[in-house]
Amino acid sequence: MRPVLLTSATLALTLLSTPPTLADDDPVALAQAYIHAYEAQDFDAMLDFMADEMVFIDPTSFDLVHVSEAANWTGPDAIISGISAWNIHSGDYRIERIYEAAGRVIFDGAFDARMATPDGFRTFRYPIVTIITIEDGQVIEHRDYTGLNDVIEVTAASEDLELPSGTP
Repeated sequence: MRPVLLTSATLALTLLSTPPTLADDDPVALAQAYIHAYEAQDFDAMLDFMADEMVFIDPTSFDLVHVSEAANWTGPDAIISGISAWNIHSGDYRIERIYEAAGRVIFDGAFDARMATPDGFRTFRYPIVTIITIEDGQVIEHRDYTGLNDVIEVTAASEDLELPSGTP
C-alpha cells in the first residue's frame, strides 16, 4: 500500500505544481487570459499570447486631435512600447457580453483605465468594443473601437454612472 500512497502523493504534487494550460481550440479562454494580462498591464504575460506579427489597432484613434499617436502597431515590441506609453497602471473591462465567431472573440462594454499622473492615479471610463483574433493558439490581432469622445472620469460619486452613450 505504501507505493500507492507515494504515487498518489507524487501525482497530486505534480498536478498542483503544473500551471494550467489553455487549449489552442478554445479562443474565448485564450482571449480572456490575454485580456486579463492586458488589464494588469502584465507585458511579460501578454507576450506569451502574442504571435510574432501580431497587430494592435484602434481605428477610432486615427483622427482624434487629443490622441498623440494613433494605435496601429505590428509586432510584440512595437505593441508593448505603444501601450506602455499610455501610462495606464491597470485597467478593468466592464464587459456586457462576450461572443466568438471564426476565431474572433468580441468583448463589448466599457473599459476603466487607471492612469498614473503626476498628481496620483485617476480612472477614466470609456465605451469599447475589443475584438481579439486567435489563430493557432496565439493572438494575431487586438482591435479596439473606443468611444474616446464619451470618456468620463470615475470618482467615488460617479462609480455607477452610465456613459453618455448609455453603455455600461
